Amino acid sequence: MKLFIVTLVLLCAAAADAQWWSSWFSTYHADDSTPQAVWDGLKVTFGVNPFGNNFDSMPRTTDMAEEKGWTQFGEKTCSAGTWQGFRYVKNSDPAVILLFDKNGYIAGMQMGVYKSDLPSDGSIPPSRITPPWIEDRSKDMLLLTAYFIQPSKICRAGRTDAEYQAEGTGTGLYIQTGPNSTSDVMAAPLRQADADGTDWTRGECFWAMGQHYWYKFRPDMNCDDFYPVFLMYNDGRLNGFGWNINTVLDSPRYESPPTGALSLFFAQKPPCFDEHVRRGLSTLHIYLDDSPSSNFC
Repeated sequence: MKLFIVTLVLLCAAAADAQWWSSWFSTYHADDSTPQAVWDGLKVTFGVNPFGNNFDSMPRTTDMAEEKGWTQFGEKTCSAGTWQGFRYVKNSDPAVILLFDKNGYIAGMQMGVYKSDLPSDGSIPPSRITPPWIEDRSKDMLLLTAYFIQPSKICRAGRTDAEYQAEGTGTGLYIQTGPNSTSDVMAAPLRQADADGTDWTRGECFWAMGQHYWYKFRPDMNCDDFYPVFLMYNDGRLNGFGWNINTVLDSPRYESPPTGALSLFFAQKPPCFDEHVRRGLSTLHIYLDDSPSSNFC
């Protein structure tokens, strides 16, 4: 087991290093680095294959996004529908939808799922957790949305370059919990100590992820209440979060944890949970800094 863990950590580090080498030899000219910021990066997808799509760096300005082949998604206005920000996707894949403020700086992220990719009986996601799943009628899909700055600022003023350089990816994590994108939000605790004793339930620690916290997760819960957002803390500070949905989705962005691995993430599970996951589970880990391989909780 110890050998497995050491190997896993080394592979995770190799995956992160692969991103560094890629950026070193790339021909992109835009620069979205913020070396002075605490949240100095934005990466998605956990994995141990150093040559896969793991720990993939996301662009944090619209200039960088467009250089890397990201394109605007949906209406080309900052405040359109029930979210804030200009939306960008890569290769038409809505698993990762980046949100940028009016000045072109990263402001948040969405996970989008087309209704046609969900069970036809409407059972996924369960009505008990919609919201935070919000409907996007223009694309016939459901969305999870999180903002990295105050949502009310995204389309009204945006951030200046000086603010972006100082703050990096953002100043907080605001999970949208209803159709009003500026008032229906839940701020995640920035310090792990502030999460303890709240509805955020402490799970387990895992290398290259962090200390997991799950929302209202209880041993006696109804598994249809399994909340689709989780948090990750390292060194007592929030530096990541993630999405989950109880079905298998076809995107290289998603992770598909096996049932046998669940004890690595949950301190206690309700009796219904293993069967709940056997029906399918797609997750996505999202890192708010540039070094996920250094996450040891």
